[in-house]
Amino acid sequence: MSSNPSPKVWFITGSSSGFGRHLTEELLLAGYRVAATLRDPSRLESLLAKYPDHLITPAVDVTQAEQTRAAVAETVAKWGRIDVLANNAGYGIAGMVEDVPMEEIRAIFETNVFGALETIRAVMPTMREQKGGVILNLSSIVGLVAYRGNAFYAATKHALEAISESLSLEAVQWGIKVVAVEPGPFRTDFAGRSFRWASERNPAYKDVYEVVQGIYEKMDGTQAGDPLRAVRLMIEVAESENPPLRLPMGRFAYEETELYVESIVSDREAWKDKLLATDYPA
Repeated sequence: MSSNPSPKVWFITGSSSGFGRHLTEELLLAGYRVAATLRDPSRLESLLAKYPDHLITPAVDVTQAEQTRAAVAETVAKWGRIDVLANNAGYGIAGMVEDVPMEEIRAIFETNVFGALETIRAVMPTMREQKGGVILNLSSIVGLVAYRGNAFYAATKHALEAISESLSLEAVQWGIKVVAVEPGPFRTDFAGRSFRWASERNPAYKDVYEVVQGIYEKMDGTQAGDPLRAVRLMIEVAESENPPLRLPMGRFAYEETELYVESIVSDREAWKDKLLATDYPA
């Protein structure tokens, strides 16, 4: 346990499992104070019993803004500050662009984008007042690169990337730093409990669904990424004087980022003369 009389305070969403749970456990082991929010606080009862002075577990569904604001107020009332926000709550959905029902698309945006945005807006006044803080937005490599069958999960993460980039420029005047965390496949429950299939499937995509489903089934439980190493890196980044705006974690994400940049440059250069010719003549 840290000897620091005033350890930093983390506010984490989606703390019941995956990165959120691992992050909560690692922070408590290191002596930090943690507001670990989740829909069912009973899932963290054992941790709360072990760390009663360093952990609170507010009940929060991130699609309910009033619950988020209440949890932020509870955290500030108890510890006086919030040093790091880890926007982790979210889930994935698979389906083709043509056939995922619109209500399911709206639902994933409510959690992955609007839930994260409401949390940012709830925490920002505290960080501005204390003139500092770090916001870790848990994106994904699909926040840069979209694949077959995951357009709408990718779209939510693309949106979170844009929010992160703009916020990093807007909030820097108060010493607030923003990081878009972009993991590749990690051995959490994402491909299992935190992953959904669209309720409707167009028969025209039968073969594609079989391929995509096979990929997820093969990946679940065999991902190369170690979630403990990942959350330790997140903590290190949050403590860094100059954290990166983007954090592509794992070899897959690292290599996919490189290929993505190369493809953008290749397309741009292939059309360079025509692209530049769309301006008014000099």
